[in-house]
Amino acid sequence: MFVLKVIFVTGTGTEVGKTYVASMLAARELRAGIRVGVYKPVASGCIRGESSGQVNFVDSPPPLVSNDAELLWRAAGKPLDLDAVCPQRFQAALAPDEAARREGKTVDRALLLSGLQRWRGHCETLIVEGAGGLFSPLAEGFLNLDLFLQLDDAELVLVAANRLGVIHDVIATCRAAELQAAGVSRLVLTAAGPKGDESSSSNAAQLKSLCPGLDISELAWQS
Repeated sequence: MFVLKVIFVTGTGTEVGKTYVASMLAARELRAGIRVGVYKPVASGCIRGESSGQVNFVDSPPPLVSNDAELLWRAAGKPLDLDAVCPQRFQAALAPDEAARREGKTVDRALLLSGLQRWRGHCETLIVEGAGGLFSPLAEGFLNLDLFLQLDDAELVLVAANRLGVIHDVIATCRAAELQAAGVSRLVLTAAGPKGDESSSSNAAQLKSLCPGLDISELAWQS
């Protein structure tokens, strides 16, 4: 039986570095000789334009392109195509369910999971990047957490910006996840700027003390 390893990358909120971390994990698997897939179930804040993963459209408007999805796809070695990476894309920079409503559409809840299943047989490890934070909505009444809970034996990786307030954000997210039987296995603290603030040098140590057993790593600033 084919076993697919799934790593679900989520955040304490938006703009905390999830795409960078997910891309880094994908690139690491690729360098190790492991067939890796990447999946962003739904994206908002997309732009109209052509990408290297799609054909030219002469008689119709250019498709919506997710920059995050393209970064993931490139990091993974361009497996399958961009529609497989991110099958649902919306333009407004809002939560996906609200962005869809602005276009007179809805997010297809069934496709959130069936789109993931498309990767079975095409990779050994699948990196899934959610939209927003763990408790942000992907569709009407359906959160990132709800999608994660439908995945068998998936690993939950939490990304948080290493800045003042991150201790609360991480503990609140981890404890809320535990109440839903979704344990966070790894925390990645991403630099919030080239220099950081006064808390950035001590946040990791405090979190290691407050969250024993949680695997914590730090990433330096990337311009």
